[in-house]
Parts: sequence; C-alpha cells; structure tokens
Amino acid sequence: MQFSEMIFVGGFLPLFLVFSFIGSIRKKAADSSFLQRENKRENGIFLFFSLLFLSSQGLISLLILSAIMLYSFAVGKRIHEKSKRFFAFSILILLLPLLFFKYSIYFSSLPLWLKGFMPFGISFYTFRFISYLSDCRKEGNAEESLFHFALYAFAFPVLSQGPILRYKDMREEILAREWNFTRLSRALFRFSFGLWKKLILADALGQLSNSFLSPEEANGLSGGVLPSFIAVFFSGLSFMLQIYLDFSAYTDMAIGLGEMAGFTIPENFHYPYEARTVRDFWRRWHISLSLFFRDYIYIPLGGNRLSFGRRVLNLLLIWILTGIWHGASFNFILWGLYFFVLIVLELMGKKVIAFGKARCAVGKPKKILRFLAGLKTPILHVYTLLMVYISWIFFRYRDFSAIKNVLKAHLFRNVQAFSDEKSLLLLRNHIFLFLLAVLFSSSFFKRLDTAWADLMMRGRIRKERKGKKEEEGFYGMEENDEEVEPEGIEETSEEVEPEGAEETSEGVEPNGTGETSEEGNPKVTEKASEKVEPKGTVLLSEEEHKRHILALKKIQRKTKWKIFLLDHGEQIYYLFKILLALAALAISFSAMVGQSYTPFLYNQF
Repeated sequence: MQFSEMIFVGGFLPLFLVFSFIGSIRKKAADSSFLQRENKRENGIFLFFSLLFLSSQGLISLLILSAIMLYSFAVGKRIHEKSKRFFAFSILILLLPLLFFKYSIYFSSLPLWLKGFMPFGISFYTFRFISYLSDCRKEGNAEESLFHFALYAFAFPVLSQGPILRYKDMREEILAREWNFTRLSRALFRFSFGLWKKLILADALGQLSNSFLSPEEANGLSGGVLPSFIAVFFSGLSFMLQIYLDFSAYTDMAIGLGEMAGFTIPENFHYPYEARTVRDFWRRWHISLSLFFRDYIYIPLGGNRLSFGRRVLNLLLIWILTGIWHGASFNFILWGLYFFVLIVLELMGKKVIAFGKARCAVGKPKKILRFLAGLKTPILHVYTLLMVYISWIFFRYRDFSAIKNVLKAHLFRNVQAFSDEKSLLLLRNHIFLFLLAVLFSSSFFKRLDTAWADLMMRGRIRKERKGKKEEEGFYGMEENDEEVEPEGIEETSEEVEPEGAEETSEGVEPNGTGETSEEGNPKVTEKASEKVEPKGTVLLSEEEHKRHILALKKIQRKTKWKIFLLDHGEQIYYLFKILLALAALAISFSAMVGQSYTPFLYNQF
C-alpha cells in the first residue's frame, strides 16, 4: 500500500482521520474535567495505524523492522557509557540487514523468494536508527519508554520515502502536540497537492520518458543506433523532471500526513533545480540525507578543519556511501563518484578564484566587473542544470552500454538523425505537460504564496488599526465631546475667516443657480479670479485637464482594488486553496480509477 493508491486515499486515510478526530474530542473532554495526562489516546491511534500500514507491506517487513527497533532501543540505553569500539560494532550490526537484503541478488545460494527481496523502507529506518544511536552516544538522552520509541520507529508518514527523521525532532511532540482544524486543513492541502503532483505530473513524465527512448533502445538492441538527438534529450529531460516531482511529491504527502497527526516533519527538497552550483544543489536535494552524512560521518571525521587532501578523502568515502545507499548496482557508485569529482573541482575552483580575484580586478573598469557579475548567476545556473542532467543518465541506466550510447547521442554520434517524427509528435502533444512540470519544479508558487501571506498580514494590521480608530475615535476623544468642547469656537471661526472670502464667494455662482461655462464649470469673475488665484499657478488646458482626470480615476481604481484585497485577501486565499485541494483530489481520483485525463489536458494541439 502506497500513499498514491486508492486503498490508502479512499480507505486508510479517512479511517485514520475519523479515529484521530474522535481521540482529540475525548482528550478535550478529559482536559475540561481537569484530568491532565499525555497524548496516550492519540499516540495509541497513531501507532495502531502505523502498524496496520506496515502490515499491508507484508508480515516479513513488520517482523524485520520490529527486531531492528528492539535492538536499537536496547543498545541506545547502554551506548553512552560504552567504548567507541562498542559503538562502531553496534552500528555495523545495524547495517548488516540493509547490506544483506540490498546485495542478496548476488548470492546464488539463497532461495529464489529471498533474492532481491527488500523489506519495506529498510534504507530509511536503518539510517534513522543510526542517527538515534549516534545522538545517544553523544548526548546520552536515550528514550526510556518503548511505547514512545515505537511511535518513532513505526511512524507511517516517513516509512517509505523519508525524510530521515531524527528522534530529537519528534520527542517533544510525542509527549504533547496540538490537533486542530486549522492544522488539518493545511495538512489536507499539502497532501492533496503532493498526490496530484505524483499522479498527474511525475507518473505521466515517467511514461513519456520511456516513450521517447525505451531502455531496450538505449541498450542498443536495435543495432546500437538511437533514433534521434531529440528523442534522447527529451527522454533525459522527462526523467530529470520526473525524479524530482516524484520524490518531492512523496515528501509533500509525508509532511501533510505528519501534520494530520500533529507531528512536524522537516522539508526534504528546496527547489534544487534553482541551484547555482552542484554543492548548492545538494543543499537543496534530499536535505535529510545530506545532513545525515554531514553530521554523522563528515564532521566526526574532521570536517573542514582538516587539510584539503584529507577533506577530499573524506568526501570520496561519503559519495561512495551515497551511491551504495541509493542502489546495489555499480552505476549508482559511478553516479556518486561523478558528484564527488564535480564537488572537488568546485572546491579547487573556489580556491583559485579567491587567490586570483584581487589580481583580476586590478586595472579593469568597474563597468566591466559589474557586467561580469551580472552574467555570473545565469551562467552558473545553466552549468548546474547541465551537470545534474548528465548525472541522471548514470542514475537511470544500469547497463554501461546504455550509458555509453546515450552519452554519445548527446554529442550527435550514434544517432540516426537530429529529430524524428515520433519524437516531434510526442513533444507537440505533451508541451503543456513540460510547461507544468517546469513551473512546479520552480519556486514560482512559493513566491506567490509568500507575497499573498504578506498581503494578508498587512490586511490584518489594517483591520487592527481600523478597529482601534473606531473604538477611540479619530482624535481619540469623541466619547467626551460635550465635556472637552472648547468655548468660543464660533468666535474663533469668525476670527480666522480669510479676508476677501465674501468677495470670492460672490464671484462664484454655484452650478445650476447661475451662468456656467461651456465645460459646465461655474463662471468666475475676473475680480474674484485675481484675488483667489495664488501667484505662480499654471492653468491647465482642456486636454491636460482630461488627462489629469483619467490619471486620477486610474489611481482611485488601483486604490480601491488594493483596499479590497487588504480587507478580503485572507478569505480569497483560503477559498482558493480549498478549491485547488478539491480539484487536485478530484483529478487524482480520476487518475487512480483509470479515467483518461490525458487528451483533455495535454493534447491541446
């Protein structure tokens, strides 16, 4: 059972929400009767559904995870007082099941049902338990309650695709967490968005990638010559977009599911295709995995304090381990070594640039330096996208002949033509899919959401100020008008009346009671105009006056819309999110039950 399957969305999730809601109502009733206690009921419901979810993956997976959980719980209590050898041996024992199942396909003596079998989520929860033992070794704060530790071990939102959650990030919320409808609505939107991204974008891109270039064609089964450069390139581009949207969609669903249960799950992807360097890419891609290797391997080995040569050796170890973690075949190790070379070259380039920066700046005009600085960002962005695009070729194809053929095709070798009719037809029919995928791979909607959140905050501030003015009055003393009204207001008004006011008022006849000019404005006598018109005033012509009125009306319209958005921005925002969530769920359900949405959405040409 996966998050994107009908049995989960239509059966498991509604049951989980109903029982969670009932548990939260009973807890509020208990709190109102002054029975203060932990979230035992909510934790029990969460653990029950986590075990139910894991049981759907097979009893073998449940038994293996239970055994590893009990081992980690027992070792965590003792590891703080033991030696480094005991710690290293404990980690090795924890890694043995992962290594055995990952490489079981290469053991010919194993029974057929065991070869290639991978317990559900073993890569993720093995690393989670390693992080727990490492934190216990360093800080000595092992969990004493097996029930609480089981909640962490079996937490179903992070079992299948991560992120690699640390126990210290979850400990406080196990003891006390809040479950309310505001959080639930936010969680449902995040889950619906992730489900839509997985089913409609990622899965469609996966099929499209194979339609452009199938693995059999890449392996050279058709004579070693690939159809065209366009087929190879857009197959790689589809896979590049698909792998990000697939992984990030599961993260969105995991964060949404965690928030439904009251747990805060960290972000795991932060728009990696907007990175400017390969190192920046790995700060944004699979963040929990990068932090795991940094905190539990790189820094304990010395981190950045060591010499450059030692740092390179440590990076080599980390990237080999990264490749092994992703897969058992050698192409994953090659993929890790590829990133190792790129990162070492970037570190060397950084040192060279820092050394020669002062010399390059001497004698060059500032305008040229500013121009070069402006070109730096787009050039680095294109460089990073190109390097990452090539990396997915090593990741995707396990056969080295396929990797060689695809790389040659990008150099316009080993291809029949630049383009072919099949690839052009696929591209034309799916151009809208590509545009949507690129848009959802960028931070466009995040920036839009941030801008709207800023607008809502300004609207709340405006409402607060408006409410204070209504309570206190404009001057802050309208409630005591009779008491504070100064004497002699009439006399003051008579004294400050400007001289010549009577003459001016006599010279201007109101519209409808006297003569008017052709424009419909009241006539002003020469005598009055001479007295009223201040020195230096420039009279506007009729055309300039019309332009002035049009500009004023335009400003008034903009101001009205701005005030409307400030006053009603929050309602519009949440209504729009509700409609988007419902639309995402409807489209996702239609995809799950097999209704064809492709002709309606993509084949617009």
